Amino acid sequence: MLASFKALLAPTFLAMTLMALSLSQEVKAQDSVPDATRDRPAKVSRPVVIEMYGEIDGKLTTYFKSRFEQAKSANADLLIIDINSPGGLKIESLEMARMLRDCEWAYTVAVVTNEAISGAALISIGCDEILIDPNAKFGDIGEIQFDMEEFAWRLIEPKIESYLSRDARDLAESKGRPADLAEAMVDKEVLVYRRPKEGVEGEFEFTAARTDEEIKPDEPWELIPETGPERFLTVSGQRAKELEIAQGFASSVDELAKEFEYDASKLRRYHFTATDTFVHSLNQPFFTGLLILIGLIAIYIEASAPGIGIGGLVAGLCAVLFFWSRFLTGTSGWLEVILFLAGLTFIALELFVIPGFGLPGLSGIVLVFASVLLASQSFIVPETAVQWNTLTSSALVMLTSGVLFLIAAVFISRRLGTLPFLNRLVLAGPDPSAVEGTDQSVETLSVAQELGLSVGDIGQAESVLRPAGRAIFKDRSVNVVSDGSYIEVGERVKIVRISGNIIQVASV
Repeated sequence: MLASFKALLAPTFLAMTLMALSLSQEVKAQDSVPDATRDRPAKVSRPVVIEMYGEIDGKLTTYFKSRFEQAKSANADLLIIDINSPGGLKIESLEMARMLRDCEWAYTVAVVTNEAISGAALISIGCDEILIDPNAKFGDIGEIQFDMEEFAWRLIEPKIESYLSRDARDLAESKGRPADLAEAMVDKEVLVYRRPKEGVEGEFEFTAARTDEEIKPDEPWELIPETGPERFLTVSGQRAKELEIAQGFASSVDELAKEFEYDASKLRRYHFTATDTFVHSLNQPFFTGLLILIGLIAIYIEASAPGIGIGGLVAGLCAVLFFWSRFLTGTSGWLEVILFLAGLTFIALELFVIPGFGLPGLSGIVLVFASVLLASQSFIVPETAVQWNTLTSSALVMLTSGVLFLIAAVFISRRLGTLPFLNRLVLAGPDPSAVEGTDQSVETLSVAQELGLSVGDIGQAESVLRPAGRAIFKDRSVNVVSDGSYIEVGERVKIVRISGNIIQVASV
């Protein structure tokens, strides 16, 4: 009957895995939008503002992704990015810019009230529309890196710069903005020229040349003086409007209520809070590994002293914190939670229903591992160097946590009766007054001393030992802990160690 149950379970698990992978591909697949230009909505009913203030670092990136998903869940039809930032991390800024470019569920507007420099300018370019204060500063996406040999900040290598230039051009083209100007913000050697479009009053066409090129465009092409040589394109809000980078003027988000004709009382604002800092910390490798380690140790303690419940509560809290932080950053969904719960179910079947170790236990471990891994990243199969680094980092965190757990499990199994707090989870010896022939002055006797047990005594397992359980010695039932092996009911066991109230046994 057991063999038939396992045979039935195998195809079921295979089908669940294939279905989970296909669903995950659908949930996490990122749509590419070659032409992302779109018209203004005729009516706005659910406007949302995400504030982007200060340097763009890991905390601000985590905050933006979380609020972006919240706005999507709230069915926002107008997403306003209130930007006042000197820039920061380029890869993260480019990722956020692409999220805004590919946003099909809302019309996106960047409002630049003071400055949008470096990565902040990239984020703005990814929006459908840029509204800027006439005196604000915009541009300068030049990337720098720290030279360890000369111990100073230097411009990035030309090869890396060409990649960033290509990304900036593609981002601008996808929103109908002058791609040459976006490149000039990245490459300080790019000169940009413009001339009026034939037959279209007030509009221009642009072309670019490098400072080291001898041939320059003739009239009526005119050089845009803010571009090269030796300068990254940086313009005022007034000039950004003239150069068709920005589409209009706005000095605050409040002015958009009249611009888009929505009820200002319905505007929902998202601010950076202490919760965002906490969520960002939980997403860091150290704290992620710590959550996994504490959860595994708590489960082990619960299995060693069943019925107490503290270990189960701690493990559950670690799981909730892990998936909650991933939900807020947008890397996890209900699919990962379902895979995690399914994995725990398979492991429970292996421990409490099906003796031995086989397909259910192995399947449960694989499902739990896959759920945690998928919840830590926004892709299934890595395609870029950044994604490979993310996958490697997540796998390394889980592997390190697993190794530390094994070390902790061995230590706990040997010291369970002597460790502070954990010794309370072990059955205490009888009260001295209850032992015949003793008085209150006599020290408490351990169970082994009371029954006259010693190392080498042979008994029989009264319950399954996984590793904790009960065994019968000298016609008395006592709490025991196995040496780590699985021992079934009725097996003969031998005492191999006595430490306080802990009686450790092994299968004969």
